[in-house]
Amino acid sequence: MSKVLIASLVILAFVVGYLVYPVANPKKSSVPAADQSYESIRNKGYIVVATSPDWPPFEFIDPNTNEIVGYEVDLINAVAQKLGVKVQWKQMDFDAIISAVKNNEVDLGVSGFSVTPERMKVVLYTIPHTVTQVQLITTKSKAEQLGITKLSSLSDTAKYNMVVGTESGTTEEAELLDLVNKGIIKPGQVKSYKDFGMALEDLKRGLLDAVYSETPITTWWISTEKTPLTVIYTRSYWPVAFIANKASSALVEKINAALAELFAEGKIDQIKKKWNITAGI
Repeated sequence: MSKVLIASLVILAFVVGYLVYPVANPKKSSVPAADQSYESIRNKGYIVVATSPDWPPFEFIDPNTNEIVGYEVDLINAVAQKLGVKVQWKQMDFDAIISAVKNNEVDLGVSGFSVTPERMKVVLYTIPHTVTQVQLITTKSKAEQLGITKLSSLSDTAKYNMVVGTESGTTEEAELLDLVNKGIIKPGQVKSYKDFGMALEDLKRGLLDAVYSETPITTWWISTEKTPLTVIYTRSYWPVAFIANKASSALVEKINAALAELFAEGKIDQIKKKWNITAGI
């Protein structure tokens, strides 16, 4: 069974569970009695959401309106409508969002967060809403210069002494640094940026050999950038979800119920179609 199918079935199981559980167990809840995370948001009338809007088409700045737009933006707006509250966005670097969530500076982190065991130790995840694919991309001219068509693994970057750019705090950075720690690639072969857009610009200027990111943004770049880009390595799919403080079970439960309803109504599929989200489900 393929990994993407497994991830898709996991999301489906979550959705079905949240649709069926309230009917089968109308008086039961896993939320501690003292948890006021949802009530406090209802009382103030808005939810504070942290994001790093450098990951099109999930979230990015519309150059015409200077507003944050994208797939996850539309999705969290739909969730907020279900909850009866408005959304207040708080823009920050990606690697600062988890700390902001842990310190209760924001209610939610919405920035293409892959579900990983390490992050699950420090934050609560909602049910996944998407699965993505991770890719290593380069310019077509660089691929021709290095004589690369496809790499069989990320470790193959060592053969070509490739300098790879990625974003700080991401799962992609963690994977690259793990290869450094294992002595497979050199420390100088990994360059971390505050956002993926900066990495892309350095790639186009010839200061990087490749950028390691996920399919929503790599697909977007390939279709919108004037500089011809190509995929030279693809990794298996990841589930993506929103993150909340460990003590915010009540809020996460409400968001999960809203997401399950949006899945059942076909609304999430509509939003994905709008933003051309085709990888995974």
